[in-house]
Amino acid sequence: MIKILLSYILLSTICSANYVEKPKLYTRREMRKLSALEFKQILKEASSALPTKKEYPPLAPGKVAQIHHHWKDTGAALHEIAQIIKINNTLSRKGLSFFKNCAKNKQVLTEFAAICLTHYSVFIRTNRIGSIKKNEFPREVVRLASILVD
Repeated sequence: MIKILLSYILLSTICSANYVEKPKLYTRREMRKLSALEFKQILKEASSALPTKKEYPPLAPGKVAQIHHHWKDTGAALHEIAQIIKINNTLSRKGLSFFKNCAKNKQVLTEFAAICLTHYSVFIRTNRIGSIKKNEFPREVVRLASILVD
């Protein structure tokens, strides 16, 4: 009887759950062994997942903003790229270029461009490989990212 009850609970949970597809998470060993081609595919997927201002225009005054579930996966993908370039030095240049272009892209939602700028600036500063010219990036992106970076 207990087995039947547990089976019923398990099946009802599985059937009614709302699953969101999760991005692939790599182990440190896998990150070290990623090829340039595999990393290029990761960057391509992350780039295509970035929400744009065209898809999500600014809300009218008084409207309530909503968070879209796939934005969570996009944020996770950006974080994963930051982890990969931290662990695999051979991919750092491509990853930094991705973050810089993402942060400069005026079509990307400001919040995600700021995440890209944050990852870019943290890597640059922690590895002491140069300085960041804030005037290269849209002003609203710099303002939002500066809350975290300055």
